[in-house]
Amino acid sequence: MPRILRRRAAETLTAVEMDRGDTLKFTLRSGEVRTVVLVGTAAMILERVEPGGVVYQFTCRLRIDGQPMTLLRYVCSRECFYEPYVINGMRIWFDAVSDIFKLIPMRDMETERVPHRRARFAFQDATLRICPQKMKRWYRNDRNVIDVGDCYNGDDCWLGPYLGQACHGGLDINHPKGDPLWAPIDFDDQRLFNSVAAGHDNNRWRGVRRWPNGEVWSLQTHHVIRLLVAQRRPIKAGTAYAAAAGVRVGSHEHSHFVFTVAPRAGGPKVHLDPWILFWQIYEDNKQRGGAARAAMAPPGAARAGRPVRFSTKGCRRGPGGGRLACYWTFGDGGFSDRRRPTHTFCAPGVYPVTLVVDDGVNRAACTCHLTVGGRAQRYPGLTLAAPDEPAFHRRPVEAMDVYGLPVRFLPHTLRFVARRSRPVPAAKIVLLRNTGGGTLPPASRPRVTYDGRGGWLTVRPSGEGNGQVVTVTADATGLGPGTYAAVVSVGCPGAANSPQRCRVELTVPKGRPARAAVVDDRDEGFCCTPYFWVGHRFCRCRRPGFGGRYLTNGCRGEPGRYARFTPDLAAGRYEVRLSDETPFVPGTRFGVRVRHARGEATVRVRPARSRRVGVFDFDEGADGFVEILAEGAEGLVAADAVVFEPARRRRRSR
Repeated sequence: MPRILRRRAAETLTAVEMDRGDTLKFTLRSGEVRTVVLVGTAAMILERVEPGGVVYQFTCRLRIDGQPMTLLRYVCSRECFYEPYVINGMRIWFDAVSDIFKLIPMRDMETERVPHRRARFAFQDATLRICPQKMKRWYRNDRNVIDVGDCYNGDDCWLGPYLGQACHGGLDINHPKGDPLWAPIDFDDQRLFNSVAAGHDNNRWRGVRRWPNGEVWSLQTHHVIRLLVAQRRPIKAGTAYAAAAGVRVGSHEHSHFVFTVAPRAGGPKVHLDPWILFWQIYEDNKQRGGAARAAMAPPGAARAGRPVRFSTKGCRRGPGGGRLACYWTFGDGGFSDRRRPTHTFCAPGVYPVTLVVDDGVNRAACTCHLTVGGRAQRYPGLTLAAPDEPAFHRRPVEAMDVYGLPVRFLPHTLRFVARRSRPVPAAKIVLLRNTGGGTLPPASRPRVTYDGRGGWLTVRPSGEGNGQVVTVTADATGLGPGTYAAVVSVGCPGAANSPQRCRVELTVPKGRPARAAVVDDRDEGFCCTPYFWVGHRFCRCRRPGFGGRYLTNGCRGEPGRYARFTPDLAAGRYEVRLSDETPFVPGTRFGVRVRHARGEATVRVRPARSRRVGVFDFDEGADGFVEILAEGAEGLVAADAVVFEPARRRRRSR
């Protein structure tokens, strides 16, 4: 029978396991109650890599305060180290589903890590930390991020399939033999619970903390060389307690980290991903170091048609930064560059609200979701869209952010590249979209505000009703090398959220454009639809791709998902081909979209037969691009590197 679970937000994490149909009533510190119903779970293998590597995803379907939402996790990719979901002021760590172990068994010695029910989570009020004590480093890592390639063979992250065969019930992190481990929190008790001296095959240490609310945390590290403190005594956070990474470490010197929580001493333990601890450690480290931070007062549940006010509470600029600029996207195509914007959602659903802050030197971002109830509104609502601009790509609701990933684009930004030799690049089209009902009123005359030197931008509206567009043209004539910025404001008087704004950046490079190029998945000219294309870092991989990494679609053919490669080229005719180093699987077929000087072409390729896409004319600059498309693909599609070389003999141009 489905259960109703009642929990109150505490000063520590609340671990919960749920079966299909179970309902969690979670009371925030404010007294508001959030309702979470588990609808279903699933898991699927995305890629098998020889020898012995597996990348997989797992999901759960929930109803949160009445609105459907899917949570998504990836394992054995950089997305292992994720930002938790924040929904209606509730932080959710989505830890595991039992479906995983139908695909991949758990290692025999670690079967207690398997959830006893369909899904396992940790909940917390989003205004609280994971524990009331500021945390300190656990091992030496000044980057404040973990690369999945540092997890033993690239596979020993939490529930990562060890050598592709059995899930790993801890987090292995490579670091040098003899390095110290420090207590990240105060421990009431600590000791070796296994040791080589006592006849065991390893030295395993456990520290225990009993919090004032009665919850008990156990933190473990294995492969300890020797203790640096006396056992069975309390130690303070920051104490070096062991020399590590030196006993039975296999092919990589590493430490093994384990994290369990129990509601009380002697109560049942729940195993959780140790990444949760590292997330808080890195957040505390960045605060101590004064790093730039994007933060918002977590929004609660809202109603369609009622304005919601947002706040940048907790934001800060970073070292050497200037005035903090704020850029909001609201998940429905809406945008604002105000510090405390108001936004009206015209239809019910779940919306990811993302804030990006920029102080001129540093950038940071954060996302909170909110549910919107009620009925769809009949009056129009204005948003701006530019489907071919990555900075306008609407964030998927289920997406998790990768922790520590740099913010590449400021949202709702049109980007132009021009030189004296071609001062006017191709114009860009911005669509006026209606998120509500009825018809958009006629747009008022667009307004351009320059940040510095002006006069280089032309904005021309056209169309009527829900078919209105704005054509934006940049002209670099007379401009020296550098980056120029402006803001375009477009209004439809009477529509909700009017006016809307977008940014424009014009880059005038110093040097000449390239006459040949290779654009790799790590280059500035690469971008992809976020939280879909994933890539491993298995150290045993025989074919790691161009530059040592590639991304894949996981055999999923979802529409609208692409990987784009944009070169900055001299004008000319180029042969376009996929990199020889990319490990395409036999039988794979997919579409490649090419934007070239004479228009567009979509070519169906079979890379196992030929890596050649075709010969195309490109204008000078960065107007052209090549996209690998997930939609309609067959097999495992790899997004790795695209080669642009001058055509050696004349072929018919597409």
